[in-house]
Amino acid sequence: MRRSLLAISLLILVLTAVAYAGPTTPATLEGYLAKLKLKPQQPTPGEYQFSLGFPGTKPEKFLVRAMPDQKIVYVAIVDVTQIPVKGPYSDASFRKLAELNFKLTIGKLEWEPLTGEVRLSHTFANEQGVDYPSFVAVIQTLLTEVEVARTALKNAM
Repeated sequence: MRRSLLAISLLILVLTAVAYAGPTTPATLEGYLAKLKLKPQQPTPGEYQFSLGFPGTKPEKFLVRAMPDQKIVYVAIVDVTQIPVKGPYSDASFRKLAELNFKLTIGKLEWEPLTGEVRLSHTFANEQGVDYPSFVAVIQTLLTEVEVARTALKNAM
């Protein structure tokens, strides 16, 4: 009986701590990036840029933004490819982009109409904070998905 009460008490304590955890801050992200042994550039407060890739592959350019006021952490691989607004293969490329977005597990493809840049991103809902294992898992998943997306989009052009 005492063990059951102790277990229930510990569970309530853990759930209470999680419930009161706040959004992930830029300082928390800096700690995560330091743990990954990365030295990111910081063009604006709360925004980090760095390159990272699997061993033996070309590093990808990442952008990470902590927005604690909006309770969001944004992670993106930039420069996946370019799709011009108008071009002989634009329609096929946009169809492929939509198809890939439907199939992607974690990331989503974003298109910037002014530059034609395509990004692969993930946005964390950050009410309870983003833990380190989740942050790393998203980075690894984006790195896994980016070459498939890049190849499929280039083949559509």
